[in-house]
Amino acid sequence: MRDFLPRPTIAPAAVWSFPTPRRARLSNGIELMIFELPGQHVISAHLVLEVPLNAEGRDVEGVATVCARTLDEGTLRHDGDEFAELLENEGAGFGIDLSLSGLQAVLDVPASHLDRALELFAEAVTEPSLADRDVNRHVQLRLAEIEQAQANSAQIASIAFRAAVFEESRRASRMNGGEPETVRQVTPEAVGAFHHDHFGPAGTTLILAGDFAEDPVAVAERCLGSWRNDNQRRVVAEEPAAGIRRTVLVDRPGAVQADVRLGGFGIDRLDPRWSAISVASYAMGGAFLSRLNAVLREEKGYTYGVRMNFGPLRTGGSFAAQGSFRTEVVVDALAITRELINVDHAPFTSQEVDDAVAFFTGVSPLRYATAEGVADQAATQILAGLPDDYVDRSLALLRAVTPESATEAYQSVVHPDELTLVVVGDAERLADPLRATGFPDLEIKTPDLEETQP
Repeated sequence: MRDFLPRPTIAPAAVWSFPTPRRARLSNGIELMIFELPGQHVISAHLVLEVPLNAEGRDVEGVATVCARTLDEGTLRHDGDEFAELLENEGAGFGIDLSLSGLQAVLDVPASHLDRALELFAEAVTEPSLADRDVNRHVQLRLAEIEQAQANSAQIASIAFRAAVFEESRRASRMNGGEPETVRQVTPEAVGAFHHDHFGPAGTTLILAGDFAEDPVAVAERCLGSWRNDNQRRVVAEEPAAGIRRTVLVDRPGAVQADVRLGGFGIDRLDPRWSAISVASYAMGGAFLSRLNAVLREEKGYTYGVRMNFGPLRTGGSFAAQGSFRTEVVVDALAITRELINVDHAPFTSQEVDDAVAFFTGVSPLRYATAEGVADQAATQILAGLPDDYVDRSLALLRAVTPESATEAYQSVVHPDELTLVVVGDAERLADPLRATGFPDLEIKTPDLEETQP
């Protein structure tokens, strides 16, 4: 007879919390957030500058992107090749991230090399060479990036939807990296002026996360504590505003599929409805077997996938049900989507809420299991104006969501008959059917997003 080992006892899951930072301040006023994470031997450093994109001049939008991308191309002390080699010798990686609310310079480096790597990192941010040849190259790279985006149906749809959902005078309505006519105006002089005017210690936060081999405050003070910019200009992030409801068809003659965005102006993370709307959007279009995907992909076979996503900004935001569909089924898929997103007669269920809450609460310990994940979330919270304990508060609020509160929050934001529609596809085959199914005000545009006819 076979003997079996006793089944092990499974303990209840431990209560998880987002790490609590230790705070300090450098002698020049830079805020320091330190996350002590034992076992995380790759340090993640995020230098967060509250330089919103509306700090750019309207005629040179894209200058912030070009400036940020040129930071590690060489400094006043080391040319580009030498700087790259020095950074590589420390096993360090340098990156940047830009959003409407501000920009980040990011460093990842083994803990044993933090001292020298952070010194180089500080050098790139505080005294980059911003050489003419490097700036001009990044301008051309950005223009090529735009051209590539305008050849991609999904990206065209996202760009056009953004332009339609937000009021056109606001920075949120335009691409973060600038558009062709403004990027072409970005000169080395404009990049140098942007760095001179907006980069400095005022309003800046340095986040350090990992298992430190030496005192991180002392290292940060030595590398960044002497940075000064008496001419630094502070700019308040612009609040986005909703545009008027529109229906836009971007023509791609002969396209065999179309990309669809149906949505509107949304809410931000500080809105009391945020946790409930997160649960609702997961049930509607955030999971593989969410309502939209279950019908349009699994039942109808119209698409490889469709989802609903709420994208918060510092204030406000946007949301959209989106997917790619075969041209011949676009109109039917759109009609079904409009029916499904209306929950007046099909409120969210207890099972849907439980599944969403289980996902969000279960994935958080994994999402923030690395120093990079923790530092990235901390940076997001700074730029969104969120408190240090935001993640824990959010998880507690998620656990309190009910089917009734999820349905109520969703209905307060998503009004199916008032949504903006963007379709990128073959206008010859789609225009008349779309007009006939409830979109008589359809605008037709060319792939470069310039208007051609009403």
